[in-house]
Amino acid sequence: MSPPRPPLLAALLLVAATSARSQEPPAEVGPAPLPPSVQVVRIAGPEGLAVDVLGPSTEPVPVGDGRGAATLGMKVGTAYSLKLTGLPNRPDDALYPVVEVIGHLHRPDGVDPAKFPIRVNLEYEDIEAALNGRLVTRVVYLEDPERAVPIATSKDETPTMTIGPAEDPLKVAMALGRVLAIVRLGTRVPGRDEANAGGGTGLAGGRCEWIGSTGTACGAPCGPCRPSERPERPTLARDEYLCDGGDHKLKAGIAGLDSIVGVEPKDALIKFRDDRGSRVLPTNTVCIYAPRFAVVRGVVGLNVNLGITAITTASRADQQRLSATFQRAGRYAQNTTAELARHRARPSDLGSVLKLADHAEVRVLGETDVVSSLAGHVALQRAQAEKLRQKVAGNVARQRLVGIKTAESAVVTGLVQGLGQSVMAWKPDEQVGVELPPKKAGIAVIKRVSAGEAEAGEVVTFVIQYRNMGNVPIGSVSVIDSLLARLEYVPGSAKGPARSVFTAEENQAGSSILRWDLPGEVAPGAEGYVSFEAKVR
Repeated sequence: MSPPRPPLLAALLLVAATSARSQEPPAEVGPAPLPPSVQVVRIAGPEGLAVDVLGPSTEPVPVGDGRGAATLGMKVGTAYSLKLTGLPNRPDDALYPVVEVIGHLHRPDGVDPAKFPIRVNLEYEDIEAALNGRLVTRVVYLEDPERAVPIATSKDETPTMTIGPAEDPLKVAMALGRVLAIVRLGTRVPGRDEANAGGGTGLAGGRCEWIGSTGTACGAPCGPCRPSERPERPTLARDEYLCDGGDHKLKAGIAGLDSIVGVEPKDALIKFRDDRGSRVLPTNTVCIYAPRFAVVRGVVGLNVNLGITAITTASRADQQRLSATFQRAGRYAQNTTAELARHRARPSDLGSVLKLADHAEVRVLGETDVVSSLAGHVALQRAQAEKLRQKVAGNVARQRLVGIKTAESAVVTGLVQGLGQSVMAWKPDEQVGVELPPKKAGIAVIKRVSAGEAEAGEVVTFVIQYRNMGNVPIGSVSVIDSLLARLEYVPGSAKGPARSVFTAEENQAGSSILRWDLPGEVAPGAEGYVSFEAKVR
């Protein structure tokens, strides 16, 4: 994106562009929009895979770039039976998957429906498991950008998570995002009536509650959604957009020694200092239409292993043996002589003699008298008078005139035209006043993006523009932008004013937090911008 131009130059370029467009032929009309009840589904798999629709009939849709094995138009709530041939290493075998669409996208006007199809990617492991008699279930859901996995993917790839047989793929996918399609892959051949029935599971029986730009509810069939995806005024399907900028959830602020707190992924703000101290101001929010699909994969079924063991006969003959042991009888005698133990103790005597003694105690009784005579005390205090005299002072404040007013009397001019006709013209009274504005700081910040839609792998440019709207300079200006997990900062693409200090660190979402510390002060009326590039994951 080119840097902002001065207003006069921008106006001249706008006039030139308008004149040039008036001489160009009319632009081609974009693709016709599809109703929400019809979704574009792209089937992809190993090279050489062929897809045939057994029933019911699909809807005509644009094929886009034509990549993948097939691009089909499927109605929401209908189950379609397919036949897969050209399997790797199994040219004579076939698989019969069932695809059911239970949700839909909310594409903005002018977006090609074939640019963002619901992607059903069949992997080599899925085909091998199905050919071995196992049932493979792939639940395609729309990934929540705020909880997305921070990995880079191409537009044809879908992050896949394989769960155990004890878990339900549909419940796991509903906990991670909004479910759009369910794919069941097996070897059972559907009957004619079964293939043409098109009866789904009934999961798309609800109605979408999102409100479009016209103010009316969508009303198209919609699958199960998490409660957090249905706010009180669901004006935009946020899980289909990458929105960056503003201040969300935790409010950003200043704490400690001029440090910024509360900056989360998706936040973008500017910090500055004025006469009231350090403050922060969030930018506006910009959104890019860039839905990304992910898959929860579950495999159930029996694994059959055949093992053949030949029967072997082994014979062993052991001769019986007799073992005899003879032992003579023996006698054992122990002779012990008699012993006598005697104990003698000499008697002893303990005597104690205590001599008697006399103890006499004489105590004399005594008496103490305390005599206190009464006394009188009289205190005399003369009356005192206190007077406070204050001299009268006058305070006169003089204020300088801040306005100049002029008055002009009416001027009357008379003009006579023709008989009995008079035209009068006069100049009205005028009063002119001049008032000086107070000294006050103010700043404005705007965030922009170079594209309104982007696929995985594309690079977009973000610009954050600021302007001092007050009449005093502001200092300590810093611009901070914390990116979502699906936005990857392109190293070396950051730009800003001369002598700015730029830093990039990893944030808690697995992306980057970018910061520009601007030099000096921003004078009244001055403006500038910072910019960077990001790749859509």
